[in-house]
Amino acid sequence: MIVRIRWIPAALVVGLLASGAVRAEQDIPDKSFAVLQDVLSSVRDALWIKNDHYWHDGAFNRCIAAMRLITQMDPHDTECYSNTAWLMWSDLREADAEAFLREGLANNTGVYDLYFELGMYYYFRTRFEEAIPLFAACLGFEDAPFYARHMLAHSYEHAGYIGDALETWLEAEAADPDQPAPPAQIDRMMRGEPPSQVPQSTFRAIQQRIEEEGKLR
Repeated sequence: MIVRIRWIPAALVVGLLASGAVRAEQDIPDKSFAVLQDVLSSVRDALWIKNDHYWHDGAFNRCIAAMRLITQMDPHDTECYSNTAWLMWSDLREADAEAFLREGLANNTGVYDLYFELGMYYYFRTRFEEAIPLFAACLGFEDAPFYARHMLAHSYEHAGYIGDALETWLEAEAADPDQPAPPAQIDRMMRGEPPSQVPQSTFRAIQQRIEEEGKLR
């Protein structure tokens, strides 16, 4: 049997799941559950296609709505969480972006992705104390990118933990001797020079945009 997904509105499928109309996996015969999984997968793929169209049309609020539906069907789509949060904060919806990243992390504690994304969100808002444990958590995953350790070092330094920052750069140098950033940062710190990254300027730009947009709206 061919399931024609175009006749199944995505919102209806998600609504059924949320309302409990679809029973738990253990109560559904394996064959029926496999069909349901195929339906949801097809709806999700269709929403990604619609999202791409919305993006090219500049309909970013529709992008956000589509990706919210995707995460309800597949709460482990970390790319969807990060892309949606980016669109939210680009539209100055700061609280929504943070809440969505936190929701994504709660649903995906077994991978590094959203620890890093939420850490970057806090870092560029000068919330270094909140960024530190998130970047540190990334280091517990073998597939975490090398720059997660770099961001941890930057966060330590901006938070005033100079010793921890230097130690983290030394660890980064030992972990990957071919990376040019750690020795350069170590030398800079030993010379007593200021941080090479200035997230405060990004934060000021965000605040300025919020103030300007607030006057226009």
